[in-house]
Amino acid sequence: MPAHGLSATDAERLREFERLGHDRVAQTYHAFFSPVTALAIEPLLDAVLVTSGVRLLDVACGPGALTAAAANRGAQAVGVDLSPRMLELARQLHPGVDFHEAEVEHLPFADGSFDAVTCSFALGHLPYPELALAECVRVLSAGGWIALAWWDHPDRQRIQGVFREAIAELGAQPPPDVPQGHTILRFCETKEFLALLCGAGLAEVAIEERGTTYTIPDTETFWHGGLGSFVLTAAAIRAQDTAMQRAIRAAFERRIEPYRRDRGFVMPIGFKIGRGRKAQPGSTARPTT
Repeated sequence: MPAHGLSATDAERLREFERLGHDRVAQTYHAFFSPVTALAIEPLLDAVLVTSGVRLLDVACGPGALTAAAANRGAQAVGVDLSPRMLELARQLHPGVDFHEAEVEHLPFADGSFDAVTCSFALGHLPYPELALAECVRVLSAGGWIALAWWDHPDRQRIQGVFREAIAELGAQPPPDVPQGHTILRFCETKEFLALLCGAGLAEVAIEERGTTYTIPDTETFWHGGLGSFVLTAAAIRAQDTAMQRAIRAAFERRIEPYRRDRGFVMPIGFKIGRGRKAQPGSTARPTT
């Protein structure tokens, strides 16, 4: 079992939880949260040098916005995801773009099939991130770039952060169908993110931190948007009785109030872009930051 992973049984439980959860929220996730994850699209594509003719694989593509943006740059873009409903939505939104159902640990492509690989905000959802990254590197051609986006700490990524803090404040227990021993926050730590990339044998590894804001118009949009987007958070809230759910909602509303402005809640968004290059034969991997 990988050092930071789960047992094989719990890993499969986590995959199934993620698959079913993202199937359930595909439409609401796209409506509320796709504009937030879209903040990383251009940085990711720039990080892997996407131009016309580049063969790109977008892993955990969700509704397909990044895959489509790569295709719009002229790339030969392919998106994969484990959620059938996310893929159904991606195909509806982006006809003509190539999407496949696949788990990242078992990609249905030959060695060296792609010049570039991207992965937008999936790292924390993977039971075996080291194995997943190794599989992404396998399908990458020598000299090709891979770039992955993941969130900063909850105190700098406030859309999810206010939900997590409200749940923790009340001591609400996680739902029983979520395996314990897995943390979604591991790669918020730059040191862990860097170690993951270097451990995969990548060269020219670097982590870039980015910060911006995103405005949510009102409390109802914020609350229901989060419940319709964040699979683990929503499951934790819905597992509680009615009184506890109301208490979590009250704590959530108190925590978002400092971000209220005339046009809505202006929420800080922090994320990291990690990138590396598949080493040429005989070269030595090294971090650049």
